[in-house]
Amino acid sequence: MAVADDDTGTGTSGAGFWIQKVHHGQNGHSDSGHAVRGDEAKSQPVLIGNGACSAADPVAGEFLDASFCSSDEKPVITVADVQKAFAELPLSAGALVIQPPDGLTLVNFKTNFYTTTTTPTTATVTLLGQPVTLEATPATYTWHFGDGDSTSTTEPGAPYPKLTVTHSYKLKGDYQPSLSTTYTGRYKLADGPWQSIPGTVTIDGPPQPLRAIEAEPKLVGY
Repeated sequence: MAVADDDTGTGTSGAGFWIQKVHHGQNGHSDSGHAVRGDEAKSQPVLIGNGACSAADPVAGEFLDASFCSSDEKPVITVADVQKAFAELPLSAGALVIQPPDGLTLVNFKTNFYTTTTTPTTATVTLLGQPVTLEATPATYTWHFGDGDSTSTTEPGAPYPKLTVTHSYKLKGDYQPSLSTTYTGRYKLADGPWQSIPGTVTIDGPPQPLRAIEAEPKLVGY
C-alpha cells in the first residue's frame, strides 16, 4: 500500500499571503478522488487586520489568527479608517476679519468679527486601494477675543453694517483675538451614497494683533 503524503505550498496574493496543504492518497490522487492539477492549487489569501474582507472566514490557532477571503474581494474600509483620514485633511483654520481694520479699535466700541471660511472642502483620498471622497463643512465658529471672553456661533458673522458677531473691550490695551473652526464631515465610497462621519474636527487659527484705545475728544471751530 502506498503511503499518503502531504504537499504544502505558499505564496502572495492581493493584500495577503496564501498557504495550501494538499493531502495525497494512493496513486498520486488527492483525497477528493481526482488528480491535483496546477490550476486547482490556487488558494485564498490570508488577510489580517484591515485587510480582511467582509465575507472572511476566521481561522484561529496557536500561531495563527487570521481571515481567509477571495483575492478578488476588496478589503473593508472601516469608520475608523475614514475618521483618521478626515482628521488628517489640511483644513483651513478660518480667515478671521476684524472691523475696524488695521488692528485698531476703540474701548467700549462694538468691534466686528467675521470669517470668509464658509464653504465645504472636498477631497478624494485612497484607503486600502479604494477611492474615498471626504467632505468637511464648517459647522461651528468659536471666537476668542483675547481678553478672556469667547463665544461660539453657527453663523460666520458678517461685514459691516450687519454686525452679527461683535465684542466690546472694556479697557485699553493690546489683545490677540483668534478663531477656531469646527468641521463636520461625510464620506462616500466610489459612487456610493454619502454617509456621516462620527465626531468633528476643530482647527485653531493664529492670533491677530488688536489694540484698543480710548477716543480723545477735540474741539473744532465753526
